[in-house]
Amino acid sequence: MNFNNLLNQVLGTVQKTGSSVGKNSDLIAKIGGGAAVAGLASMFLKKKNTKKIVTAGSVAALGALAYHAYQNWQRNNNNNGGTQQTVLDQAAFEPSGQAAENAGRIILRTMIAAAAADGLIEDEERRLIQAETGNDPETAQWVDNEVQRPALPADIAREIGGNQALAAEAYLAARLVCGDLARKEIVFLSQLSQALNLDDKLVEALEKQAGF
Repeated sequence: MNFNNLLNQVLGTVQKTGSSVGKNSDLIAKIGGGAAVAGLASMFLKKKNTKKIVTAGSVAALGALAYHAYQNWQRNNNNNGGTQQTVLDQAAFEPSGQAAENAGRIILRTMIAAAAADGLIEDEERRLIQAETGNDPETAQWVDNEVQRPALPADIAREIGGNQALAAEAYLAARLVCGDLARKEIVFLSQLSQALNLDDKLVEALEKQAGF
């Protein structure tokens, strides 16, 4: 399964359609990429504030946003005499090969879980994903499973382990999907940041980078 490619397709579709299409999945499907891509893009665009997520039009763009937030947090932490942290360079936010595939899968899991946090995945979105009959039924089945049983913050944290760059990217992706926050989404993001063991100031830097 090519998760990195799927994530790029979803982010690219979100950017191309943007808030002008909103959650109209029929129009999103015309962009291309298959029913699963259209269903996921519709899920991620249905929030009240969708203009933020279009800034992450690719995996590379998402990584760059997370890296800039990390840089700002690291700089402020050092300037304020905070505890010295392991310094990550930009390459940590640009994995390749199998590491990139693993990152793509985890980020997608996190985005789906964030979209499901309010409990309102719509029947049309489920139908599109379940109707996927493209060349990669294994990926379509994986997406359907994730939509039916979204990952918990603890599940995501367990897969990420101690990878701080991936943790920052995953949280940023979740925040972009959540948009304007309802109570359940606030709870989800709080549980996610705690499970990922993210410093509060880093969370603030990621929120600011996301435009919130």
